[in-house]
Amino acid sequence: MGGMPDMLRHPARRAHILALIGAGVLIVTFGGIGIELGNDMARHGNLDRQSTAAGSYLRGVHHATSNARICHYAFEAEHNPADGECYLQAITQLSDARAGFDDFRSVQLREGSGRREVLEVVEKQLQTISAWPRAAEAMPQGGAALLATLDQNLSVLSRASTLDQADRVANMLRNTSWQRRLAVLGILTGVLSMISAGWVLDRSSLAAARAEASSRDLALRLRATLDSLSLGVAVFGADGRLWHWNEQLATVLGLGKDFLRTGLSYNALSGMVVVDGVPLLEPFEHIESSLSKGELAPPVVVECKGGNGADLELCRTLFFAPDGAAERRGFVLTAADITMRLRSERALGEAQKLRALGQLTAGIAHDFKNLLTVILGNLELAAEYDQPDQVEQRQEYLSAATHAGHRSEALTGQLLSFMRRQRGAPDSLQLSDLFSFLGGLLGRVIGPRIVVECGVAADVWPVRADPAQLESAVLNLAINARDAMPSGGRLRITARNVTFSVNADLMGLPVEEGRSIRVVSDPSPLPAGDWVRLDVVDSGFGMTREVMDRLFEPFFTTKREGAGTGLGMAMVLAFSQQVNGRVVVATGRGSGTEVSLWLPRAIMASAGAEGTVAEAMPALARPASPAPQAQARSLQVLVVEDDAAIRDIVVTILGMAGHKVLEAGDGEQAFDTAAGVEGTLDLLVTDIQLPGPLDGVTLSRVLVERYPALAVVYMSGDLTADSPPPEGSVSNVRLLAKPFRRDGLMEAVTAALRARAGV
Repeated sequence: MGGMPDMLRHPARRAHILALIGAGVLIVTFGGIGIELGNDMARHGNLDRQSTAAGSYLRGVHHATSNARICHYAFEAEHNPADGECYLQAITQLSDARAGFDDFRSVQLREGSGRREVLEVVEKQLQTISAWPRAAEAMPQGGAALLATLDQNLSVLSRASTLDQADRVANMLRNTSWQRRLAVLGILTGVLSMISAGWVLDRSSLAAARAEASSRDLALRLRATLDSLSLGVAVFGADGRLWHWNEQLATVLGLGKDFLRTGLSYNALSGMVVVDGVPLLEPFEHIESSLSKGELAPPVVVECKGGNGADLELCRTLFFAPDGAAERRGFVLTAADITMRLRSERALGEAQKLRALGQLTAGIAHDFKNLLTVILGNLELAAEYDQPDQVEQRQEYLSAATHAGHRSEALTGQLLSFMRRQRGAPDSLQLSDLFSFLGGLLGRVIGPRIVVECGVAADVWPVRADPAQLESAVLNLAINARDAMPSGGRLRITARNVTFSVNADLMGLPVEEGRSIRVVSDPSPLPAGDWVRLDVVDSGFGMTREVMDRLFEPFFTTKREGAGTGLGMAMVLAFSQQVNGRVVVATGRGSGTEVSLWLPRAIMASAGAEGTVAEAMPALARPASPAPQAQARSLQVLVVEDDAAIRDIVVTILGMAGHKVLEAGDGEQAFDTAAGVEGTLDLLVTDIQLPGPLDGVTLSRVLVERYPALAVVYMSGDLTADSPPPEGSVSNVRLLAKPFRRDGLMEAVTAALRARAGV
C-alpha cells in the first residue's frame, strides 16, 4: 500500500490517467454522437474505417513505446522481473507493429502530406527496435534515447491525428444545438485531456532523458575520479568477485594491463600479488568472516615491500548497504605506493637533524669565540712581557693560551663525535686536577660579580669519564648558574665520595637547604657501589616546576631569543648517560639551584696510577712533552696541503727536524714535484681533501707505485683518534687529526716510517 502514492506521483502514471480520462470522455461523447448521427455518418460516408484503424494503430504503438520506457527505467532502478517482462512485451509489440505500418502511413499521408518526414523516421526506428535482443538488461547503447525520440514523434502524430479527427467529427455534427454543444464540450474535454496527457508524457520523457544523462555524467565523473587517484582501488562483493577498480591498481601492484576484469576472484588477485613466495593480501577467509558478522570493523592496514621493490600500504575496508541487503555488501581494497612518502619522512628527519646541528653549531661557535678570545688575549699579554726578568709571567700567559687551544681541539672532537654518533673515550680522572684548573678559568668566564668557590678534592676518588666532556659539562653548568644570577652571587663547586650498600633512589635523599623541587635524569635506582657526587650550586632565584619538567629537553631555554641554544643541559644529560651516571637537579624559590653529577668511581691499578691519570687529561694544562729526536739520516719529504698557513707550519717543523722538505698546494702540483725529485722520496705528508682531480688518497696510491718504500701520513680535520683509514688508502698509513701539535706530527711521521720499515 505504501508504494501506491509513489506510483501515482510518477509523471508517466499521471499521463496514463489523463489519457484514460480523455479517452473515456471521447468514447462517451462519440458513442452518443454515433447513436444520434449514425445515419448521417453513413449517409455522408465521412467516417473512414482506415482512419479509425490508423488511430488505433497509432495509440497502440504509442502505448507500447511508453510502456517500454517506463518498464525499462523501473527495471534499471529495482531489477524487478515483472518490470523486465513488461519491457519485453512492449518491445515485442513494437516489433510486430511493422506489419501494419504501410496502411498506417497511407492514411497519415492522405490526411496530411507534411507528416512524411516524421513517418520515415518512425519506420526506421521500428526497424531498429525489431532487431534488439529480447532482454531488459540487454538494451543496446543509446536505446533509451531512441525510445525517447520515438515517443516524441508518436506524440506529434497523435496530436495531429487527434486534431484531424476532431475536425472531421465537427464537420459531421448536424444535430440540435444542445447536442452540438454537448458534443463540442465532450470533444474539447477529451482533446484537452489527451493533449495534457501528451504534454505530461513529453515532459516526463524529457525529465527521464535528463536523469539518464545526469546518471551517465555522474558515472563518468566517478570513473574519472577513481582513475585520477594516486592509489589503486578495487571494490569486491561479498562473494569475493571484483566489481569496480581503477587503472592505478594494476600499476601499484605490478599487474598486467588486461589482468583485472569484472568478476575476477579475490583469491586469483591474491595469487598474483606474491613476494618471495608470501602473499601480500589478507586471506579471503578472514574477510568473509568479518563480513558475516554484519558489523563495521576498523580497516586492516599493512605496510610491505611490493614485487617491484616499491614500499606499499595495503588497506582493506568493509562496507554494508543501508538496508542491510546481503547482495550490496562487500569490501574495498586500496593499494598506495608510499615510497615517496617514506623518502619525505626520512628527508624530514634529516632536515630536523640539520636544524639541530645548526643550533648546536651556534653553541659551538659561541664557545669557540670565547676560546679565541682567551687565546688572543693571552698572546697579546705575553707579547707585552718580553723582558728577561718577565719570563715567568710570559710563560703563564702562553700556558693559558696553549690550554685554550687544547680546549678548542677537544671541542672539535666533541662535534665530530656528535656527527658520527661516537661515544667519548672514558678514562680515569682526578677531580683535584679539574678543580685546580677550573679555579682560575671560571673566574675569567663567570665575571667579577660572581664569587667562585672550588672545594678541595684531594681525597675524592678518581672518576671514569672523558676529561674534555666533564670539563665542558661543568662549564655549561657554571654558565647557566651565571645567567641565573644577573645581579651577582656565589657559585660553589664541590665533590665528595658516597657509598651505597644497596641500590639508591636519588629522589628519596633528604632535601637540602630548602631545595624541594627535584628532577632526576633517570628515575631508576642508582646501583649500589662507590660513587662521586660533583655539585654545582648557585645562589640564584631558583626555577619553577614548569621549567624543571622540561629541563632536559633539547633546545628548551628560558633565555631571550639568540641568547641561548637550549643544548647545555641536554649535553650534560648526554655526558651522564655515557658514563652510566645520573644528573639530579634540586631547586627552590629563593634557595638557588643545585645540580649534582653522580659519577662512577674509577678502579685504578696501584702501580702507575698517576701516570694513568695524567694520560687521561689531554684537555688540562700539563707540561709539553719534548719533540721526538730527529731521524738518523735526513729524509726527503713531500708535504701536500692546500692551506698555505698549515703547509708552512708542517714544512717548518719537518725542516727543523733536519729533513729536506718539498711542498705542493694540490695533487697535480705534488705529482709534478715528485716527478722531478732526485733520488728517493721517503715520506709523503698529505691532506686527504685536496682541490683538483687528485685527492690525498689517490695521490698516495700513485706515488707508492713509483716509490714502494714511501711512508704516508694522512692529515684531515674530519679525523678523530679512533677514525679508520679512509677507503682506498695505502697500507701502513698513519692518520693525523687536525688540529695537531709538533709532537703529534713527529709521532705520526715516526710511526709511518717504522711501519714502512717493518719495525
